[in-house]
Amino acid sequence: MDNGEKLKCSYYNFILEQGEKGCILYNSLSGVIISVTEPEELERIRGILGSKEIAYNKNDEVISVLYEKGILVEADKDELEYLQFLYEQEVVKNNVLSLMLITTRQCNLRCVYCYEKHENLIMHENVYKSIALYIEDSLKEHKYSGINITLFGGEPFIEYNNIIKFLEDVKRICNKYNVPYGAGATSNGALITPGRFEKLYSLGVTYYQVTIDGLEDTHDLYRKSADGKGSFKKIIENLKYMDSTDYDFEVTIRTNFNKEISAKAKEFYQFIAKNFGSRFHVYYEGIKKLGGINDGSLNVLDKNEVSKSSVDIAAYIKELGIKNDVIDEMTMPFSRVCYATKHNDYLIDYDGSVLKCTLSLDDDLNKIGKIYEDGTMEINDYKHAKWVGKKTQPASQCKQCRVLPLCYGGRCVNGLVHGGSFGCDRKLQEEELAALIAYNV
Repeated sequence: MDNGEKLKCSYYNFILEQGEKGCILYNSLSGVIISVTEPEELERIRGILGSKEIAYNKNDEVISVLYEKGILVEADKDELEYLQFLYEQEVVKNNVLSLMLITTRQCNLRCVYCYEKHENLIMHENVYKSIALYIEDSLKEHKYSGINITLFGGEPFIEYNNIIKFLEDVKRICNKYNVPYGAGATSNGALITPGRFEKLYSLGVTYYQVTIDGLEDTHDLYRKSADGKGSFKKIIENLKYMDSTDYDFEVTIRTNFNKEISAKAKEFYQFIAKNFGSRFHVYYEGIKKLGGINDGSLNVLDKNEVSKSSVDIAAYIKELGIKNDVIDEMTMPFSRVCYATKHNDYLIDYDGSVLKCTLSLDDDLNKIGKIYEDGTMEINDYKHAKWVGKKTQPASQCKQCRVLPLCYGGRCVNGLVHGGSFGCDRKLQEEELAALIAYNV
């Protein structure tokens, strides 16, 4: 950019005044967060951002930094158009194959809010072989630049032995074609015993999401074992072993909260900070009614209560110095884009069916294809387009929202695919995002 060219404030700026502490500048399109505390610098920045005309000057350090960080942009820049371009480049054209495997529909827990049916349906050996063949054939044809495997269920590690053989095959194939490979799991953590953790790590499983709903009293109330006993102690024991190693891995401790769980959040996160190191992060969401058998009696918060609790929880986490994935990762561009809307993200069910979403496993619209024993994957493009096409152009209601660069039109597309109407509260989303950042910088 040449000196003298006109600039403007980005539409996606959040300017968060902190009183005597200064202010925080956040831009959702760049993901940049800047804390300004020096009085002179603060006065200068406020003056620039309040100006009707701003000229670029490469010798002006403040203007140069604001421009480089996306707080200031070219006066004639169509930011929505640029956002759509970035979405195409970074999401649509991403050619890493991401496969989420439902290794079983069964689970060793009976969580009160679970929406799954707990069926004795497992992924058989021939399906694992079919997936491995598909991966090898695709890499042979240079179709993908990387492979990412996520283990899901039910509880995936009920099928531990079959998983190990499959991961051995995938790791061997990726090494053969010199292609990056990574693996992770969404698990309740109760079956990740020390020996299993060691073996899984050797096969490239370096990320886990494990749900713990508060301390033992609330966790065991909401996440009982199938035999009616609590699961908290076993999960904590397994996670402590992970923490005792020097391996390079990450665990996100997820908490699903309602009024009862959030009331004890500070005590819970003090426990996390005391017992686990920097490889353990936290994430949290309000409990939702997702079609489970207990939805009628489920205790949930409304959207305003969820928003307030999320901000309060973020404040506790900051005090304790724990890495907060809601802040550190979910404030970056496209971080909230639903996996079901991505072209190369597939959910492989136990029987080889190819799906898009974990929330409607047996729905016909969700079943977009099949993987066969010879390694071919047949996709119904018309059905697939219903999922990915919903996000090619964001809904008209979204185009005025400053959270748009994060979610590109909503975090969940399942409802839209099934004929639902747009239901996001733009004002609430913007206020919650601003409050989360303000509390954590």
